[in-house]
Amino acid sequence: MLPVLVWTLVALAAAAAVVLVASAASGGGRGGAGFLADLRAGVSARRHPDAEDAAAARAAEIEPVDVRLDEFLRATAVDDDGYLRVDEVRNVLTKARDRAVRGVQHLGSRSS
Repeated sequence: MLPVLVWTLVALAAAAAVVLVASAASGGGRGGAGFLADLRAGVSARRHPDAEDAAAARAAEIEPVDVRLDEFLRATAVDDDGYLRVDEVRNVLTKARDRAVRGVQHLGSRSS
């Protein structure tokens, strides 16, 4: 039982360290005090939700509707161009390849 407790405490300490490092790296500059303020605000919002949170909770409780995939795709079809255009992807990949080749050639000339 003791090893489980020790490893649980180690895991909690590691999680706390990750959260503090992430909050410091986010650029907020508030450090541990900012983390505690955010934690208090989150707990308070959980205990006393505002109208927007209450509406979101009610919407999440609505029973889902079963729809066949072909009906869903037909209902959500759009006539616009797709999000991904082959020409744009090809141009981006070509530029990336050219930059990579130049970088490799540059590295090769430095080693000589």
